[in-house]
Amino acid sequence: MKQVKNKNMLVLVVIVIVTLTSSIGYSALQSNLKITADLSVLKDYIPDGTLYDMMHHISEMDNTSSKYVSSPSGIDFSEVSSDTNGKGVYELYTTKDEKYPIHYYRGEVDNNVIFANFCWKIVRTTETGGIRLIYNGEPSGDGKCDNNGDKTEIGTLAYNENSDDAKYVGYKYDNDTVDSTVKEYIDSWYEENIENKKDSKGASYSTYLDDSFFCNDRSISSRSGNTIYYSSYTRNAEDHAPSLACAEEDKFTISSGKLTYPVGLITLDELAYAGGEYNDTTSKFYLRTGRTYWTMSPYYFNGVHSFVGLISPEGIFHNRVVYDERDVRPVVSLKHDTKYLSGNGTKDTPFLITPITRSLYNVIKTNSVLDNAKSEYVESETGIDFSQISSDTNGKGVYELHTTVTDKYPIYYYRGAVTDNNIIFANFCWKIIRTTSSGGIKIIYTGSPTSDNKCTNTTDSNTQIGTSAYNSDYDEAKYVGYKYDNDEVDSTIKTKVDSWYKTNIDEKKDASGKSYTNYIEDLEFCNDRSSKMSGSNYFYGAFDRNYGHKTPSLICPQDEDKFTVANEKLTYPVGLITVDEVAYAGGVHDTSNSTYYLYTNQWHWTMSPSYFQGGAEVWGVSSVGGINNYYVNSNNGVRPILSLISTTQVIGTGTSDDPYIVVEN
Repeated sequence: MKQVKNKNMLVLVVIVIVTLTSSIGYSALQSNLKITADLSVLKDYIPDGTLYDMMHHISEMDNTSSKYVSSPSGIDFSEVSSDTNGKGVYELYTTKDEKYPIHYYRGEVDNNVIFANFCWKIVRTTETGGIRLIYNGEPSGDGKCDNNGDKTEIGTLAYNENSDDAKYVGYKYDNDTVDSTVKEYIDSWYEENIENKKDSKGASYSTYLDDSFFCNDRSISSRSGNTIYYSSYTRNAEDHAPSLACAEEDKFTISSGKLTYPVGLITLDELAYAGGEYNDTTSKFYLRTGRTYWTMSPYYFNGVHSFVGLISPEGIFHNRVVYDERDVRPVVSLKHDTKYLSGNGTKDTPFLITPITRSLYNVIKTNSVLDNAKSEYVESETGIDFSQISSDTNGKGVYELHTTVTDKYPIYYYRGAVTDNNIIFANFCWKIIRTTSSGGIKIIYTGSPTSDNKCTNTTDSNTQIGTSAYNSDYDEAKYVGYKYDNDEVDSTIKTKVDSWYKTNIDEKKDASGKSYTNYIEDLEFCNDRSSKMSGSNYFYGAFDRNYGHKTPSLICPQDEDKFTVANEKLTYPVGLITVDEVAYAGGVHDTSNSTYYLYTNQWHWTMSPSYFQGGAEVWGVSSVGGINNYYVNSNNGVRPILSLISTTQVIGTGTSDDPYIVVEN
C-alpha cells in the first residue's frame, strides 16, 4: 500500500470522479471536479485543480514495487511498459528532493488533454513544475480525443534538408544560428495555431505556456573511426538508462535565445520513460500511434549521414535526417499553476484546460442533411412536406436548403423538436433559426439565462421582451409595413424592438470592453409587401406562399422590402422572424404544433404581411404553435431577431443545460 506523502497518519479520502459531457460549455466550467486514478490508493490531499498536483498525488515511486511494478527495485527500462513493469503515473526517484519532483506517465494510461482546441497527451512534469504535452490531433465533434495514425501529427517532413555533416542532428546548427527544417515547420504551426489564437477571454494561448527547456542533447558518448555516437543513443539503445539531464548548451529555451516560441519535440529519453524500448514492437504505451515521428534526440553520425532518434511502429529507432518525410508532433509545456476545468483524462472526457471553441456555422453545417431527400427523420423520398407540421417523420434536426447547395454559404435551418439550438449571446438566451446567405447565424430571443447559465425558458412570457401592437392603426394597407409612408415612419413594433436593442445590445459591452454590435452582421430583414389585388383587398406574397401553396421561401421579392442598416431602412441590425422561417421551422397555417422549438404557448409577431380586407393583418405564431394572421393593432409578443457574424466562435453543445456561448474576443 502506498504511503501518504507529508503526513504522519493515513487519511482515507474518497474522491469522486465526475464524468461530464465531452463537448464542454459554460455550465461545465463551474464544476468542482476532483480526480483520482485509483480509489484503492490512500490519499492525504484532494487535488486543487492543477494538473501538477493531480499527478503528484496519484504517483508511485519508480524505484520500488507497486501495483503495476512487480520488481522490488522498480521499473526496468530495458523492458517495455506493462502491467508488471509500469502503467500509471510515476515519480522519478532521483528528483524526489527537488522543489518540483518529476512525474511521468507510463504505459497504457488516461492522460488526454484538450488545450487551445487541440488534443494532447501528458508526457511528464518539468523541472519548473510545468506539464509537458505532446500534440495528438483535433477533438471530435463531441469533444473526444481518440486519435491515432496520421490524425496525431501536424504534417510530415524531413528533419533537415541535408545530412552529410554531423551538425545536421541539431534542432539548430551552425552555432545555433540556423533553424532546422523541422523547427521552421513547428514554429510556423505554433505561430498560427497557438500564438495568434485566443481563448474565450481574449488571451493568447501562448500565455498558458512555460519556457521550460527542450533538450537537443548533442553530447558525444563515443567515437569509432568516423562514426560519432551521441549520448541519447548510448543511454537508450545500449545502457537502457534514460535521463532528463541536459548540458546547458543543448537546452533550448526562449530566454536563452535559441527558441522563438516555447515549442519543440519529444526526446528519446521521454519515450523510454513512457514505456518504449529500442527495436521493440510489442508495447502498447500511449506514445505509439502506428506512425513514425521525429524526436529531438541526435543518434549518431556515420561519417556520411546524420541520424536522429524517432518512434516507429517497430519501437524506438533512428532515421537519417533527410530520410523519407516523418510525422511531426509538437511538444509544449503548460505552466505550473495550470488548472483543469473538468474531465478525467480519458479519451471520452479529456482534461479540459481551455474550452473547445468552434465555428458555429461549421457546427451547424456538419450536423445537416438535405431537405429534399429521405433521411432519419424524414420518411418521404422527396423530402420535407411543408404542408404538414414538423414531426419525427417530417423533419427534426438541421437541414440544408436544397436550392442553395451551390451557393458560397448554403442555408442551414433548424426544424422541429430540436434541443441543441440554444445559444447565449450578450447575456441573453436565443434559439438558432438558420444560417444566412453570408454565413451568419440568425437567432431569436428567448429570455434570460439562469444563474448557472442554462437556457430553460421555453413556454412562457419570459421568451419575449414584452408585448406590443404591430401598429396602433389598422384601417389602411400601409400598416402592414415594418415602416410605412414611403418607409419614413417606424411601426409601433419597430420602435419597441429598436428601443430594446439600443439599451440591451448597442449600449452594452463584452468583457473586453467591445460593443456587442461588433458580433452582429447587417442582415437583410424582409417585410415582403409584394401583393395581388382582389377588388379593394390586398393579398401579400407570404399569404400566397404559406396559406395557399405551402411553399415557404427565403427570397425577398422586392428590393424596397429589404430592410438593412446599409440602406438606411433600419437604425439597428435587428428585426423579427418571417412567416416563411416559421414554416421551415415546422409551423403550418392554422395547425397546432406544440413540439417544435418556436412554440412558446404565447402569441408572437412575425414581420410578414398577410392581407388587407378592411383591416391590415400580419402573420404571427399562435399560442398553440400554428401560423395565423392578426389585425396589426392586436397586442402580441415581441421576440427580436439578430444575425451573428459568420466568424462566430462558440463553446458548448447547444442544449438548454449547456447552451452554445459566443466566445468574446
